[in-house]
Amino acid sequence: MTLPHRKTILRKIPNGLFIVTAWDGTKPASAVISFLSQTSKDPPFVTMAIKTGTELYKIARKAGKMAIHLLRKDQSDIAALHFKLKNRNSRFINGHEFLLSTAGNPILSDIPMVLEVEVHRIIEEGDHHIFICLVKNSILNEDVDILTMNDTNWNYGG
Repeated sequence: MTLPHRKTILRKIPNGLFIVTAWDGTKPASAVISFLSQTSKDPPFVTMAIKTGTELYKIARKAGKMAIHLLRKDQSDIAALHFKLKNRNSRFINGHEFLLSTAGNPILSDIPMVLEVEVHRIIEEGDHHIFICLVKNSILNEDVDILTMNDTNWNYGG
């Protein structure tokens, strides 16, 4: 079955751009995700899709926890640093400094909002598996409008 307008229509679904980080006790990982949604208020669950086979997928699955970074509209340059995992050590991911939170998540510097989450369940369907996560901590450095795909010339999905 051919769906000639599928890509055009699916790309109209509004998506934020988020940097997700995880730490397995030895090394950090990060990636930009655009599939994230709040799925429950009580308890506070968010659901995100993470591409299978990526370093973030492997480390988040092993660690069972992550940090979701919400960027300001003018921080697409920071998001761009995290499209591909190139280099990392105990203080930097792709040149972006981080500190480990008390929960053991890499928290990137200069980010206005962060949610620390615990993996509750993973649904293994498609090329991106669905992580259902319980929000365990929130960090508000600055209340801002967040970066979305519409704020860039990028596109993904469809």
